[in-house]
Amino acid sequence: MKKRFIFTMILLLVFSYNSISGYEHREEINIIEDLLNQRIQIMNEFLYAYKDMDLLEDKLSKIEKNNLLENDLDILKKVMDNPTDYELALKVKVHKINTLDIKDDEILINADLDWFMRSYDGEFNLIRNYNIECIQEDDQTFLSKLKILNNVGN
Repeated sequence: MKKRFIFTMILLLVFSYNSISGYEHREEINIIEDLLNQRIQIMNEFLYAYKDMDLLEDKLSKIEKNNLLENDLDILKKVMDNPTDYELALKVKVHKINTLDIKDDEILINADLDWFMRSYDGEFNLIRNYNIECIQEDDQTFLSKLKILNNVGN
């Protein structure tokens, strides 16, 4: 009877630890997913609807800062000037946070992102590893860097 009780307690401890670790970094995950999905929506609206660079810059500047904002604007201007077919990002989720470091007003994250994409062949997922940097200003978080490192898997 004692062995069964001890075994049950160990099992409960293991399962409770796993479920608690699943909530680790939940706030940061929500912020990153929200910002990246807003970014996808803004870019898709620009590419498939209004094509107004001033409006694009206004919308992106509410969620992006620094090099990421400049790079996104440059890339989208080039796409507008030279239209081509490409895979469409529909949504992104944080698959896994590998590292997270918070310094003053910066959040530095290495995460695997799960991208939900659409092409002529249908919808599919891509998981890629990224270094993500965010800046916090006036109680708001902005994306400031999004650098792909490698493919994690499909």
